[in-house]
Amino acid sequence: MTAYVHVNLRIKDPARQAALVAQMLEGDLVPLPLAGIFEFATLADALAFYQSPEYAPIKAEREAAQEARMFVVDAG
Repeated sequence: MTAYVHVNLRIKDPARQAALVAQMLEGDLVPLPLAGIFEFATLADALAFYQSPEYAPIKAEREAAQEARMFVVDAG
């Protein structure tokens, strides 16, 4: 069953945050409270992504650039 990861964050380091942005579509980089939702096929997939060695360096950089609250919801 589908699972969603919800993230709500506040930017701590705008320069580092700018490096994490893939492509700005609207607005500017003024630090605003942000939110995002990521869809995974299953709860296990969401947890595997979060705990993966591939995500670890991104997570470390994100933690330096942002203050975040993140949780997973099993939609099943």
